[in-house]
Amino acid sequence: MNIITQTDKKATVFHKGKYFVVSDNGAETLIFPSDSAGNISNYLDVGGALNTTLAEVLADFSQYFHGGY
Repeated sequence: MNIITQTDKKATVFHKGKYFVVSDNGAETLIFPSDSAGNISNYLDVGGALNTTLAEVLADFSQYFHGGY
């Protein structure tokens, strides 16, 4: 997983040939499919967890990524 862009609450990452947005809303951090500019292409999440931070998900992306996309 490579981080393309990152702010305090959002990151665009490249993982296994596809782009994803990782978004932290304060209660949960979710992973959504996106394009290379960070535009979410489908709001059905493909990973994430409750009570986690952006930093936690980015530190161990594979653990939080459910795949299937």
